[in-house]
Amino acid sequence: MTAPLLAHRINSPADIPPQDVHDGITRILALPEGHTRDVMLGSVLTGLLLRGPRLEEVEAAVRASTALDRSGWDFHQPPADMRFVGYTGSGKKTFKTINLSTAAALVAATGGAHVAKLGSRSASSKTGSRDFIDLVGATSDTVPHQEMVDITAEVGFGFFSIENRVPEFDRRYGGRFQAVHALSLAFPALLSPVACPAYVYGLSHPAVGASARLLSRLGLPDVTVVSSSVGNAVQVDELIPGSTVRACRINAGDEDLAFNDEVRRGAVSMPQDLMSVTQYEDPRENVTAAIRVLAGRDASEARKAIALNAALLMVMSEATPTIRSGIDKALTIIDAGAGLDTLQRFVRLTGGAPRQLHSLLQRISPTAVLVSPGVKEVAPC
Repeated sequence: MTAPLLAHRINSPADIPPQDVHDGITRILALPEGHTRDVMLGSVLTGLLLRGPRLEEVEAAVRASTALDRSGWDFHQPPADMRFVGYTGSGKKTFKTINLSTAAALVAATGGAHVAKLGSRSASSKTGSRDFIDLVGATSDTVPHQEMVDITAEVGFGFFSIENRVPEFDRRYGGRFQAVHALSLAFPALLSPVACPAYVYGLSHPAVGASARLLSRLGLPDVTVVSSSVGNAVQVDELIPGSTVRACRINAGDEDLAFNDEVRRGAVSMPQDLMSVTQYEDPRENVTAAIRVLAGRDASEARKAIALNAALLMVMSEATPTIRSGIDKALTIIDAGAGLDTLQRFVRLTGGAPRQLHSLLQRISPTAVLVSPGVKEVAPC
């Protein structure tokens, strides 16, 4: 099948054989760099999503896209007695928020979870999770993956950049897409250098069931996909209190309907306040807003949004039994400012620059808790 033929068949209601999708995507990615390749790729990836999505077709597209780099991937194992949760999102949300997911991961870590945060610099917002890590002074690129696994085991939180995980694919794809498409259903969640027993994936699209089933087919053993929407236009890859929340957990091939309902009830139990989680124009202000919550210095509804997402991570990590108990535990951690302690430990363990975090704390209050200059701590192997 030639690439143009695949682009034409996207418009037909008939199923496209997975091998034809795989071959068509492969040939499009192999086209010379330029307008034709970009238009072809955009048309096919968008069309595959709008056609259903149909799992066999999207799975074939994902496999073709990862094939460019997969042979060079390394995978590290967490300690046998620890249940790491891989955590990332699709991005490309239509309502931009402060760094809710990274703050939630730090709160969950304080509550006993072990979260491997997967992320990159932002493509469509002011600050992605990698931007957060850089601005608080932590180091990630120069920390080997196995050392970051050890840090995650020690402090409960680790950051794994996925920007360099797919260099060949990114040469053809990076910076060209601002909207969710077929690969958004799964691709980022597959890039973890740590083989986690569980995953939480945020999707800026209502198709959480299709995404969870797709990720299960692609080898993730226990995965929960979540999405939030307000009206028809606002789509977010995090849990937003008081919004229309969708959740789908597939564990060992079976959907956990009771858990899906529990997540939705947790969101409904909280009031909606989008203003408290709306991102700022200044990236430092976005990070400062998240740190304000971690330090226990924010009484707005942002603390509840972070608590809700942290509760999901704690349940998936088996650090707490229910979403409700997880929310209560997370709010206690937030109000005590204990999440900031976890962030400080993470910065020190990575050999980062605590003075940058201190600078952000000074923006909150001149009398904020000071960060000791310290030296790099050694995480036990």
